[in-house]
Amino acid sequence: MPYRVNGQYIMEGLASSFLFSMGGLGFIILDNIHSSSTPKLNRLLITIVGFICILVSFSTTWIFMRMKLPGYLQS
Repeated sequence: MPYRVNGQYIMEGLASSFLFSMGGLGFIILDNIHSSSTPKLNRLLITIVGFICILVSFSTTWIFMRMKLPGYLQS
């Protein structure tokens, strides 16, 4: 981002907040499977979508942190 002093930090903040929101949305989706009126197929699809949101959020955040801090979570 040329000619923008803090543009990189703004984009990093937006990306990380989106990833954290996506993980939270996954947990909210998983919380909605306990409704008794949800059909079995929809319950399975909602479970899969919730887990995908959480896994994508976690893995992308982990990769993002490893790019910014090369020794992050490494022994």
